Amino acid sequence: MFSGIKDKLLSVKKNVSLFVTDDTSSKSNAKARFDPRTGAEILQHFQNHWEEIHKLNEENAKSADNVATAIETVSKNVEASKTNIDLISHILTSSNFTTNVAQCLSQVKELYATCESVEQKLVDLENLIEDVQFERTVKQHRQNLENYKIRKQEKLDKLKQSLEEEYKKKLSEHESNKKLILEERQKVFQEAFKSDLEVYKNLGTIPKVDLPKNQNGAILEEIQLDFDQNELEQFFNEENNDT
Repeated sequence: MFSGIKDKLLSVKKNVSLFVTDDTSSKSNAKARFDPRTGAEILQHFQNHWEEIHKLNEENAKSADNVATAIETVSKNVEASKTNIDLISHILTSSNFTTNVAQCLSQVKELYATCESVEQKLVDLENLIEDVQFERTVKQHRQNLENYKIRKQEKLDKLKQSLEEEYKKKLSEHESNKKLILEERQKVFQEAFKSDLEVYKNLGTIPKVDLPKNQNGAILEEIQLDFDQNELEQFFNEENNDT
C-alpha cells in the first residue's frame, strides 16, 4: 500500500518536471502567447492526485484499525491461553488431578470388567431360557403324544368292541343257520327213518339208498333222531309177538 503512494508521488514529480523550462524560453513564450487555462489543468492534475492519496490514506487508516483489532484479539487469545496453561499447570502440580485420573481409569477398567461379566451372564440367561423353552416344548410334545395315544387307544377299544359285537352277531347268525340246517337234516333223517321203519315192518328189509358221490354223507354225531319212545317199544313188542 505504501509502495503505491510512493509510485503516485514519483509520477507527480515526473509530471511537474515536464512543466519546468528555461526562463528565457518561458518569458519569450509568455510574451508571444498567454494561455489562461494552462494553470487550471496543472491544478486539476494535482488535485486529482491528492484525492487519490487521500483515499489511499483513508484505506490505510481502516486497514490499520483492522490490523489493530486483529492484534488485540490475538493478544486476548494469547492471554487467555496463557491463563488456561497456568491453570492447567497449577492443577497438574498442586492438586490430586493425576490421582483422580488414575482412579477414574481404574474405575473404568472395573466397569468394563463388570460389563463383560454382565454380558456373559446375559448370554447364560439366554441359553437357560432356550433350554427351558426346549424342555417345555418337549413336555408339550410328550403330552400331545400321550393324548394321541389315548385317543388312538379309545378308537382301538371302540373298534375292538364293534368287531366283537359284529363277530358275536355273525357267530349267532351262523349258529342259528347251522342249527336250522341241522334241524332240517334231523327232520329229513327222521322222516327217512320212519319211512324205512314202515318198510321194514312191511317187508322185513331196509332198502339201500344210493347217494351221489359228490354229496357228503351226514356225520353220525350230527344226526339227532327225534322219535317217540312208545312207538319204538311198540315196534319191538310187535316183533316179539310175531316170533
